[in-house]
Amino acid sequence: MKIRIAIYLLMISCLTVSALQARENQTIFATLENGMKLVLKENHSSPMITSVVFINAGSRYEDPQTNGLTHFLEHLLFNGTKNRSGQELTETIEEYGGYINAFTRKDLTAYLVLMPKEHIDIGLDIQSDQLFNSTIPEDKLAKERKIVVEEIRMNNDVPETQVEYFFNEVVFAGTPYARTVLGSPDHINSIPRQAILDYYEDYYIPNNMIALVIGDFETEAMIEKMNTFYGHFEKGRMPKIDLVNFRIPEERKVVETELETKSYHVDLAFPAPHYSDPDYYPYFMMVEYLASGATSPLTKQIEDKGLASSVSASLMTQKDFSIMRISAMTDSRKKADAVVWEINRILSDPKLLTPSFDTYNGLIVSQKTQDIYLREKLHYYGFIIAPMMVSTGYEFLENLTDSLEQVDPLEIEHIAGKYFADINYLGTLVTPRETAEKELNPSAEVNTSHHVLDNGLTLIVKQNPDSRVFAVNIFGKNRGAMEPPGRDGITDFLNRMMERGTKKYDKQTLSEKLANIGAQVTVTDNPYIPYDDRYTSRQYAFFKFETIDEYASDGVELLAEMIKHPRLDSAEISSVKQEMMAALGMASASTYQTCRNSFYRLMFGEDHPLAKVPLGTHRTIMPISKAELEAYHRRFYAPNNMIMTVCTNLGTEWVLNQVRGNFGSMEKVSLGTINIAKPSKPQGAVAVNSPMDKEQVYIYLGCPTISIGHPDYPALKVATDILSSRMSLELRESQGLAYSVGAGVASTPDFGWFLATMGTGRDNIEIAREGILSEIDKMKTGPVNTEELLKAQNSIWGSSLTRQLSRINQAYYLTWYEFMGVGYDYQDIYMEAIKQVTIEDVQRVAEKYFPSEGNYYLATAGLSD
Repeated sequence: MKIRIAIYLLMISCLTVSALQARENQTIFATLENGMKLVLKENHSSPMITSVVFINAGSRYEDPQTNGLTHFLEHLLFNGTKNRSGQELTETIEEYGGYINAFTRKDLTAYLVLMPKEHIDIGLDIQSDQLFNSTIPEDKLAKERKIVVEEIRMNNDVPETQVEYFFNEVVFAGTPYARTVLGSPDHINSIPRQAILDYYEDYYIPNNMIALVIGDFETEAMIEKMNTFYGHFEKGRMPKIDLVNFRIPEERKVVETELETKSYHVDLAFPAPHYSDPDYYPYFMMVEYLASGATSPLTKQIEDKGLASSVSASLMTQKDFSIMRISAMTDSRKKADAVVWEINRILSDPKLLTPSFDTYNGLIVSQKTQDIYLREKLHYYGFIIAPMMVSTGYEFLENLTDSLEQVDPLEIEHIAGKYFADINYLGTLVTPRETAEKELNPSAEVNTSHHVLDNGLTLIVKQNPDSRVFAVNIFGKNRGAMEPPGRDGITDFLNRMMERGTKKYDKQTLSEKLANIGAQVTVTDNPYIPYDDRYTSRQYAFFKFETIDEYASDGVELLAEMIKHPRLDSAEISSVKQEMMAALGMASASTYQTCRNSFYRLMFGEDHPLAKVPLGTHRTIMPISKAELEAYHRRFYAPNNMIMTVCTNLGTEWVLNQVRGNFGSMEKVSLGTINIAKPSKPQGAVAVNSPMDKEQVYIYLGCPTISIGHPDYPALKVATDILSSRMSLELRESQGLAYSVGAGVASTPDFGWFLATMGTGRDNIEIAREGILSEIDKMKTGPVNTEELLKAQNSIWGSSLTRQLSRINQAYYLTWYEFMGVGYDYQDIYMEAIKQVTIEDVQRVAEKYFPSEGNYYLATAGLSD
């Protein structure tokens, strides 16, 4: 089948493929003869390629009786095709070092493969086979229904999810957007197979799909590959897509309800122009200003006045409509009412909604730099841009920043006056149930080098010419051990304060200066994303800083100012306490976080540094004073307690001079002796339960083991990966007991620990626990085959490549290896050791290091006493 001549470049109506390839950093579009659209973007900074295929299918296209079908179908498409079993689909990808996943939103479903470039043909073959040849076997339905129901339960146990559901039900009442993506257990358990097959045949047709391909490829060759793997599937009759007739009513209405939440949630939806309307661009920039953090009038008038612990603004851009949403979280009904009043006051004053020239310039720079950062994270980029790309088309998205640059700040004032001359909104107010517990108020080569400054600061510099990102990661070492008694969480507190101004720059000025160089600062994992705490550790605190090469000098200066001279303003201390109280409230409602904290206390003992909760507790956070923060800052962020890694295309000597000039004047301090005691081996099953009234129980089961520096560690990592795959296959895929299940190993410089974790329904707790122990026992006593070994080795290799796609994550892991005592350059040594692991090694370490004879620590959360 020939490729239809529909290849084009933005703003260029006709170019040959070879001409297109000569234009660096351009997006190329093509359409296969069967109607499948291609969006191709070369990125040669990493030897990886991702293909994300978007289908116009989601809860918007369902009806009340089939709500949840799209997401259910997404799960079912991993259960086998005419050519491969479900196990083959995922295991083949992992065998070749790749990653496969999918997600469903209201307007789309996306299927992703991420592969080393030499194996992209395998990834595309499997992806196309999955999308067009899935059999949706009858014998897999019951198991998959159980898994999806567990996922629904898991989401329902998160209070913020219920807040979101209520907002959608109220604001989008009478439209498909009122429905959830997951549906309900009753829906999932009653959808017949024939309805699923009909939906699959109607929507999974090539002319209803867009493929976004990003990575290390040559465009002409990739178009041919896509045609080979996708071009032979026949186009279908496009399903009827009704317009959604939605608009905000001409009134001001807030609907109130009580939910099992610890905070008061205000969410208001306002009319916004459609993306095809010229007003969209100045309105977009107005929302960006409202969402700009310290410079935002929302932050200044609401958060900074103590009315809310957080306030945000966002623009929802759909095919048929747009809305602006303003959200806030606070701790009392009186403050919630004041928040609504302040939002009305702010929006009624166009001058308040108009940024200064410097602030506006910073917003534009942030738009540009964010796009550069995201393009490094190949698969993640597809996740982020998916909703807007499907709604507006990639051409619109590609031109968006250029269009925004044409906006005059004075246009924003005009648009604000036009849209808010008579303010209308529809919103929700969620209040805690009365029974809820009350809370307390450039080089041409890749080169990596290691340096130690005279003041003890360890510096690692990695040069790589293939990206303009200037990324810095800093570790403050021995977090739990350094925190004073009774002040658990002070490190997290201090990190949050370091974003709130310095002695030289107040909070707003600092925010503006960071925005003007497009800097991205991350000092904590996002507490609002469940299970997204990969980088949070009891052993260290991280400080991630990104800008691009042309702003690197200013970036190092600003970073040094933040690290050396945090302002620690009393008003901001109070504000951070509110923020942390809100985060603690969410954490206390999570079985996952409750169980994890309980496990560490059980294994290490109450007073051990690694038993401390990184976020602290209400008791340890509330008394923290300015003097305590100042004293702790001097010790924790002393140069001899820090490791800094810089990843850049700039020269090593330039980086050394910048770091010496900005950090060399810091004085080392006496840290004393820091001992992190090894946990004792359990005698028998040592168990603890944290009672919680939840639908889903969480399990943590583990024991002490070896550190990453031990010669057996690579074999133990492979053995644990095999165990994790077996647990997923048996407990999730075969028995449908869990949505989340797995095993892993964690490490300090001197010791480590093994973990097996699972979230399951309350009624399944004993079956789940016995299932975990059974799979561990099989690993200790039964054979491991060559296929399992190869899959685990390639999975570890591919996962490592995936985690280090972005320059900031490369900096993080170089720092992590250095902290662990194996050396910043351990990655290649480790991967080579992984490849050398044998079946005999796996069986030996499983027998030696996995829990044996009923000796393990077991924590559960969610069971009643």
